[in-house]
Parts: sequence; C-alpha cells; structure tokens
Amino acid sequence: MLRWLHALVFFGFAAGAVAAAHPDWRHLFSALRVPYHLGTPPRPVLLLGSVLAGAGGARLAWALVRGRSAPLMASWLILGGGVSAVLGAAGSSPPEPPSEPAFNIALIQWGQRVQRAMVGELQTRGEVPTAEAPWHAALEHAGTARIPVRNQGFRQVPLQALRTASPEARPEPLVPGSMLVYVSPDGAAFELRLVGLERGQPAVLRDDTGAALVLRGLYNPDLPAAPVEPPP
Repeated sequence: MLRWLHALVFFGFAAGAVAAAHPDWRHLFSALRVPYHLGTPPRPVLLLGSVLAGAGGARLAWALVRGRSAPLMASWLILGGGVSAVLGAAGSSPPEPPSEPAFNIALIQWGQRVQRAMVGELQTRGEVPTAEAPWHAALEHAGTARIPVRNQGFRQVPLQALRTASPEARPEPLVPGSMLVYVSPDGAAFELRLVGLERGQPAVLRDDTGAALVLRGLYNPDLPAAPVEPPP
C-alpha cells in the first residue's frame, strides 16, 4: 500500500511538470515545421524539467508493472524535473505566439513610418537617396515592427531594407521583415513593398484585391515640406 501511495504522489509531480511544459512543447514543434515563426522561444529549463520528470515517471511505471519497489533514481528524476519545471516557469508566461495577421499589420505600420520619413525627404530635397545606406538609417529611425519574427533556430530575424532594380524584382530568398525598396533613377519617386508571413512562409504582402501592397512616394512641388516625425 505504501508503495502505491508513493507512486501516486510522484506520478502527480511528474504529470504537473509535463503539463506545465505542454504549451512550450506545442510551440517548439509548431515552429520547427515552418521556416519562420512568431513569438518568444520556449523556456529551455522548463522543457528539461518535463523531460526529466517524464523519464522518471516512465521508470517508476515500469517498476510497478514488474512488481518491484520504486527505484530511487526514478524518484530523484521526478523531483529534479519538478524543481526544474518550477524554476523554468517562474517569472515567465507560456509562449503564446502572435498571429500572422497581427505581425503583417505591425509590419505595414512600420513601413508607413519609413514611407512618411522619405516623403518628407522628397518634399524637402526634391529627391530621395538612391543608395542603400540612407534607407537603412530611415529604417532604424522608424524603430521596430513590435512583433519579432524568428527562424527555425529561434534567432530573431532583423528588419532590413533591400534595394531592387525594378518594382517587380524579388530577391531570393525572401525573408520576412524585409522592405523591398525601388527608387526611380531620378530619385523623384519610390515604392516600398513589405515581406510578411503566410503560413510560416515569407510572402510579399497583398491588398484586398490580391495585388502587391505598395507604399509610394512622389515629389510634389505644390506641397509644403513634411514635418519630421519623431521615432516611436
């Protein structure tokens, strides 16, 4: 009877550790199925704790099936896994990834900040830079898209501006969080296209008609210079 009471208590510890790590395991497996994903990385200490607790629980169950007393090693594994799970979960919430539409909307808002800054350049100077460096500077001044995108290694993918030779040109491979920049040869107009996410795959964002979403700027000498927008 005492043996079964001991097993019941330790099975409860193991089940608690495994259940606490369930959202992290779900996020991990979901992220590994696609090239890019959203949200914070899983909590590694919590995952380790669930593995230890699960291994200890399996060893304990095997001993009971064979009619033997609970191995001391199984108990230590469950206790160690439970402590690791508590430490791994402390002070952090489960990784609930944002939706792809939310990321794409945040990306558009970020692109609009760059668009407004460069329209100000157009109205002030009559042209925008044709080199990449000023566009990178405008990108940094616009801040971030607020929702980070990560690759399969859970490394955050930085936002970037890429010059294209024509409005239709697409660099390969596409990377989410990229801004495709086309500037006319005289610098008097520009077009921005944004690479978002669609089912974990990078894709140029489209409008309601299915056409590529384009943020444009065109010099208009009849308009006053646009005010400089502070960074967010």
